[in-house]
Amino acid sequence: MGTSVRRISVVLMMLFGTNFCWSQSMQHPVIWVTQDEKQDILNLIEKYDWAKKLEQDLHAVVDKKVEAHQKKPSAILSHIPEIPADNSLTEFEAERVGDHAAVLTDASYAAMLYFLTDDEKYAQFSADILWHYVSVLSDRSPENTTICGNHFYDPRTSYAQFALAYDFIYNFLNKPKTKVYKASVSKQQTFDKALFQKVLLNMVGSSLQEYGRPDTHGKFISNHPILTAPGVLYGILCIEDDKERERLFDVFWEKGTAHQNSFKNTILPMFGKQGVWPESTSYSFMSPVSLVLNIIDRVYPEMDVTKDYKNIFKGNFLFDNLRMPDGRFVRYGDSKREHDGTEQLYRYTLNLAKRRGYKHLEGQAEVALRQAYNREKRRQKIGVSTFNNYQPLKLFWGTPIPENIKNPIDFKKPTVIVEHAGIALQRNYVEKDNELYGLCGIIGGAHYVHSHVTGIAMELYGAGYVMAPNAGLPPTVKERRIPLHENYFRLYAGNNTVIVNGTSHGIQPGSWKDGAYVWQNTVVNIAAEPKHLEDPVSKHFNFATQFLKDTINNCDQERTLSTIRTSEKTGYYLDVFRSKSLTENKFQDYIYHNIGDAISLKTTKGETLTTKPSTRYQTDIGDPVQSPGWRYFEDTKSTKSTQKGVRATFQIDYDQRFMHMFVPQGVNRSYTTALAPPTREARNGYEEKPTQVLAIRQDGEAWEKPFIAVFEPSTEKKSSVQAVMPLMDGDKVVGVKVESKVKGELITDYIISLDSKDGVYENKALKVKFEGRFGIIRVEGKNQSVSLYIGEGKTLRYGKFSLDSGTSTTAFRAY
Repeated sequence: MGTSVRRISVVLMMLFGTNFCWSQSMQHPVIWVTQDEKQDILNLIEKYDWAKKLEQDLHAVVDKKVEAHQKKPSAILSHIPEIPADNSLTEFEAERVGDHAAVLTDASYAAMLYFLTDDEKYAQFSADILWHYVSVLSDRSPENTTICGNHFYDPRTSYAQFALAYDFIYNFLNKPKTKVYKASVSKQQTFDKALFQKVLLNMVGSSLQEYGRPDTHGKFISNHPILTAPGVLYGILCIEDDKERERLFDVFWEKGTAHQNSFKNTILPMFGKQGVWPESTSYSFMSPVSLVLNIIDRVYPEMDVTKDYKNIFKGNFLFDNLRMPDGRFVRYGDSKREHDGTEQLYRYTLNLAKRRGYKHLEGQAEVALRQAYNREKRRQKIGVSTFNNYQPLKLFWGTPIPENIKNPIDFKKPTVIVEHAGIALQRNYVEKDNELYGLCGIIGGAHYVHSHVTGIAMELYGAGYVMAPNAGLPPTVKERRIPLHENYFRLYAGNNTVIVNGTSHGIQPGSWKDGAYVWQNTVVNIAAEPKHLEDPVSKHFNFATQFLKDTINNCDQERTLSTIRTSEKTGYYLDVFRSKSLTENKFQDYIYHNIGDAISLKTTKGETLTTKPSTRYQTDIGDPVQSPGWRYFEDTKSTKSTQKGVRATFQIDYDQRFMHMFVPQGVNRSYTTALAPPTREARNGYEEKPTQVLAIRQDGEAWEKPFIAVFEPSTEKKSSVQAVMPLMDGDKVVGVKVESKVKGELITDYIISLDSKDGVYENKALKVKFEGRFGIIRVEGKNQSVSLYIGEGKTLRYGKFSLDSGTSTTAFRAY
């Protein structure tokens, strides 16, 4: 399907010799499709309604403009914004980037319609727009070539569309009688290919910036050169001179520059074995990587560029495993729940797999695309967008997908590990009304581009809401620089974590952003059942344990999250957070955010806890970002220290949903309620309301006596969990006993959570003995039926019942 440029070059050089100054062997169009593929696309449009509608979308965007242009060419051209003198504008100052992108998107869409219809009115419209930019930019050098005034935005928006348009109308421009309209003189003039080529070279040159510093292969970079890469590659593929095009491609692929890093030697090595770009959720999709690899493989098939990078295409399927029950994504670091790049990834994967004969990837991509289409509530049209300007690939790389899925992909595995982000996801899904009754949470944290500094943070889903959210990303780029984001959401106190001695913070050296102070060590997964994307041994239980060796704050932290199902409509989370300073343990603060309108604080016996106004959290360590960030807590009210068990209920008035939180008795703690800034991307108005906060302070360490909390999200004001009591091993807290009442039946869970895979717990009074890290004994119903679960361990005994994991470390048995 693709055109091998190098092979054609060799043939032409053999035929005509090499002593010519401007050799051209590239056949256009070449970037997205070739002339040989045209009939296949037309057949799709004729045969399939979805393809016909996509073509109609292109017509809907440009037809009226083309008609107006035919009557009066200046009608469109006179409204093109002024082009800045150079590319020195910041992202905030480049206010006309969207306007230029829209004009050039019109040009590229019209060029695509020319390719599909052979109607020259579309080509003329496109050519006249391009010529307007050529007239301005042909007198410039790469150093001051720009369209919107910003060197980061140009190749992402206008340069990319300029090159696509040129590629699709190339053959029209090469016709002897082709003329273009120049608005400044209000008349047509002869098309000058040399000027077009000079402008394309200027655009490529301003993007590569070979006049700047060289690339350092293997260094850690941001996503900027990925986002600009398609626009740079498109321009390179439009260069006429074979020798110069190949040289520029070599810079793009092999050599790189400090501004546009080597795709092969700097960008691709950053993808680890999981095949995921190492940033926060919504920045990790990085569909331009799959797009660029696909285009290079089409144009230069002999390079076989995908051979060593199949992990990237396999990694494209990880993201759907990071969805909450409501279909939105979990959130860690600077990311958004609503941003979804999976469909593009699957489309690019499918196009490559079909061409290369990667049958397994092809099958996966077809099924994943069908599931994505089924998940969409409405058809996604081709429109005009400043940055998402590759939408027509739905048509050009479109392919019929079977309506019926024979082997659906299970994107609901209980455990998902995202290694670069230090994240472990835990979920327990139900077949019916999963959005309402499913459980899903994450724990973890790390340093990466777009990270926050959080220690081991947590977020929990329940009853249709992300009840306990991580901080996420503000709606606009400008808001990322305001103190609320930099001094709160990005720091410990803006997330659900434990702060040590009131001083937990990040450092600036190594931080991904100037002045951010967000460098922290990476949290690592040390245990999980099931393992990453594997099947569980029980449909009721699973767990994951994350560990942080915090060299910044000189402390050790370990967090275990378990989802525990008690019925198809009830279940709860267990959170066990161990934390200790390796120097002096003054106090530890467990910080928990929950959306809602109110919080009630009572003992487990129903007594209301008295609170008084407190200034406890109006402190910081004096660094430039005011770590740990809790100065943003308002209306803080604290209790006296108590060893009593505590029950906090967070209430959502909108549709009467609740989060019931239980903290077992036995450890001296004080509790503070507060209001925090509104939760980003919350639903039903809660993105505008203060977030409820509960902070729990414990003097000394929290390792032998960890923070333990049981969370039950519910549609009922009365929880199914009745009581939560600590399991003790001398003075050491090793777990909890949780009593639930479901459908009139009592369910008792003895949950043992130790800090070592070789841990031993024996309770002769309960007739319990456990060897391992994590295990559960369930006793339920009038018949006192028993289930034993070993998440990680060797043996678990309860009275006359026993379970041995044998050669494995996990096991389950219901008696």
